[in-house]
Parts: sequence; structure tokens; C-alpha cells
Amino acid sequence: MIVKVCGVRTAAVAEAAVDAGADWIGLVFASRSPRHVDDARARAVAAAVAGRADLIGVFVAPRPADCHAAASRYGLAAVQVHGDVAPEFVTACDVPVIRGLNVSGVGDAFTVQWWPDLLLLLDAPAMDGELPGGTGRQVDPRWATEVARHRRIVLAGGLGPDDVGEAITAVRPYGVDASSGLESRRGEKDVEKVRAYVRAARTAFAQLSNGG
Repeated sequence: MIVKVCGVRTAAVAEAAVDAGADWIGLVFASRSPRHVDDARARAVAAAVAGRADLIGVFVAPRPADCHAAASRYGLAAVQVHGDVAPEFVTACDVPVIRGLNVSGVGDAFTVQWWPDLLLLLDAPAMDGELPGGTGRQVDPRWATEVARHRRIVLAGGLGPDDVGEAITAVRPYGVDASSGLESRRGEKDVEKVRAYVRAARTAFAQLSNGG
């Protein structure tokens, strides 16, 4: 099961996340995001991770060429794409794709147009002017649970140390993703919150594996 810390911008946060047991570290390449990384920050995080976890590049409505270039430069294991992206993007991209969906109802969570083996990340709907992803608002667990029954999902949206365990127990996702819920201020991660979140998620997944 996957535990992802997204919006990582410093080596210190990356090291704390990996040391606590995170599987994936998210680098946000959307320039409008407060969690955006420039080249220097991305390289610093990649050096800190040093192959101990997978790096996931996060994009909004990218071109395949954008994903290829970032994957080559920073050693990305996959790209997470939000916004206006057609299903054909998956086959046009040489890098494994995770599709980010902002769901505001059961209808939005209907995923048949995306290949059954494609990993989906479910997040809450963006408000006017917001970028998709990193909204800080939680997905209705009933919708997420319905999708998780028939395909692998990563559950995102406002998760943090205090509620990630409950979300895992209720939804039973393939993975979880947290960003804004781990911040001391917008765009800045709190190292202790990062550690506590990863540990709580790891504990909850272990309990599921043991029949909990």
C-alpha cells in the first residue's frame, strides 16, 4: 500500500518523509501552485530521496513532452496529471501516468473512461480560481469507497495525521496522499506533521493487511 507526501519543496522534508516510511514523494511542477518547485528545489529533493522512495511529478494539463523532460531530469517514477487531460494522454506519454480526478459526486467518480488498470487519485473539487489538487477539502468517503471497490485509487483531499487512519479504514484505498494537511503555513510542510501522517497511514494499512 502506498503512502505519498506531496508538495515537497525541501530536502529536509523529503528526508523526514522517507525516514518515516513514505513510498512516494510528490514534486509539483504547476507554476501557479504555492508548492511549485523550481529546478534547484526539485534537484535537492531528488538528491535527498536518493532512490529510497519514488518521485512523482505533479502537473496540470501538461503536454507529454513536459512529462518526458521532467522524468528524465529528475528521475520521476510516474507523473500525476490533473485538469484537462484526455484518456489518450496515457498512451502518448512514455512515463507511467496517475490520473488525478476532482470529484464532487458519484457521477464524477464514474471512471469507466479510464483504463481499469490505470491508477486514479481522487481529490475534492476545486473552487473557482483554484488549481485542481491540493484543495485541502476531503472527498466524500462514500464516493471514494464506491470507486475503490472496483479499481485501485489513491485517496487525497485534506488528509493529515489525525484522520488518515480513519480514512484508510473506511475507504480501503490502494494509497493515500497528503499535502496541505501537513503544512504549518501555505506551501510549507511541518516536519513533525509529515512524520506523524506517514506513521499513522502505515499503521492503518498494516491493520488492514492483518484483517482489521
